Amino acid sequence: MPGLALAGLLLSFSSSFAVTTLELTLGPEVYQVELASTREQRRRGLMQRQYLAPRQGMLLVYSQSGDHRIWMKNMLIPLWVYWIDASHTVIDRRRLEPCRQQSCPVYSANADSRYVLELGDFEHPLFVGDRVVGIPEN
Repeated sequence: MPGLALAGLLLSFSSSFAVTTLELTLGPEVYQVELASTREQRRRGLMQRQYLAPRQGMLLVYSQSGDHRIWMKNMLIPLWVYWIDASHTVIDRRRLEPCRQQSCPVYSANADSRYVLELGDFEHPLFVGDRVVGIPEN
């Protein structure tokens, strides 16, 4: 019986952290990204990840456009971060380093965004003014 209880606990724990992925087209490339649409998923983001493959990342989805900020606290790897508006157009991008201090800087775009795309520290075919294809319509 104790094994069954442990299996049930593990199943409920893993299902609460279920990951939804989607394909985004960035220029000529197709990326597999995790979707972070809840406050908890966005808060956790890519913290503690040790590696991202060249075409992997996370799309943070907000219910409304606004000044959506991020920081690099508890990050282990550098990221390319893209702020995307409601029309799925990149409005800002930055390469950010992990922060290992107690107090970390906070970053935001120079205009309101609806999405934030976090990708690994590789060359990506995505620049300010480019459109991201594959973001679900809400």
